[in-house]
Amino acid sequence: MTTLQHDITANCSPERVWAILSDLEGVAGYNQTVAAARIRGPARAGVGAERECDLKPSGRVVERVIRWEEGSAVGLEVVESDWPITFMRWTTRVEAHVSGSRITQTLEYGVKFGPLGWLLDKLVMRRKLQATLDEVFANLARKAEGAR
Repeated sequence: MTTLQHDITANCSPERVWAILSDLEGVAGYNQTVAAARIRGPARAGVGAERECDLKPSGRVVERVIRWEEGSAVGLEVVESDWPITFMRWTTRVEAHVSGSRITQTLEYGVKFGPLGWLLDKLVMRRKLQATLDEVFANLARKAEGAR
């Protein structure tokens, strides 16, 4: 299992960040790898809600909400994808900070293909995912700061 951590501040209120995070269909507005997202099923928020994301340049992923702490945390897990993973889940939190908001995330995943998968994760996947998520969080903070 691999664990990635992210921690960034945004010069805006936690409520502004939460408004963006809690809009499950709005992920394409700050995640550069998502072309579009739509809700699957009747729940638009809360534990059990699902979204399907069309990815750039191609592909799709389905994610389900596994944690919902109104105003402060959302956790998701991948339930369908073509990625070489056995699981992926994460929790993103937002809290008040001296400069406005602190946004943190813990993401965990496991890779397929045994020792070969472990090696691919060590050499390529972990770094690529870390860099992608660094950009996602920078975009999220910019979007929240611009939503004043």
